Amino acid sequence: ILVLMMATAFLGYVLPYGQMSLWG
Repeated sequence: ILVLMMATAFLGYVLPYGQMSLWG
């Protein structure tokens, strides 16, 4: 469960950042 929480937090942080970078 800890790993799942870490993975969710990681994706929640990286995906929006990647999208903002992609769209400028």
